[in-house]
Amino acid sequence: GTSDPYVKFKLNGKTLYKSKVVYKNLNPVWDETVVLPVQTLDQKLWIKVYDRDLTSSDFMGSAFVALTELELNRTTEQVLKLEDPNSLEDDMGVIVLNLSLGVKQGDFKRNSSFMRSMRLSESLRKNQLWNGLVTITLLEGKNMPGGGLAEIFILLKLGDQRYKSKTLCKSANPQWREQFDFHYFSDRKDMLDIEVWRKDNKKHEELLGT
Repeated sequence: GTSDPYVKFKLNGKTLYKSKVVYKNLNPVWDETVVLPVQTLDQKLWIKVYDRDLTSSDFMGSAFVALTELELNRTTEQVLKLEDPNSLEDDMGVIVLNLSLGVKQGDFKRNSSFMRSMRLSESLRKNQLWNGLVTITLLEGKNMPGGGLAEIFILLKLGDQRYKSKTLCKSANPQWREQFDFHYFSDRKDMLDIEVWRKDNKKHEELLGT
């Protein structure tokens, strides 16, 4: 026979998305794209397939994806075997998805720097040494000492992590617009140190304030 399949995507028992119905087809092609908001990765995304009926819908099998297995910003094709413990059928067919996990963009373009941090710290992440990211956006300085005659740069320090801003040519109101990602360790009590440095022509550097 034939069926009129559609798909539901569920997280924590809630249906987040329902696809269109493909009528009279056992090899349906949906070609739909959906973005699902995810708060934590320690959950399963359930994919449930139903046969649309006039009065009710018949269950045609389900599969799930563990979100922790997805790689950040990398699209992977998943071929998921549908299962139904109450069915007598041995082969319930498969569902094919392209899945990608991404970070929601904030005001600043966080994805690229977030990705860079994730890549740099793949080994750290596997050891679960850090459990968060602190993103610092260094915008600008105002009324810097030296009357704009010296080059000013900023040093950011958190524990043993250090970042130095681009040295800026002589300006009392320098514009940096730079972003830095620090790893956050909840079991440490590190303070973020912000140091303002002046550099003159003779390669001489002087700490102006913290």
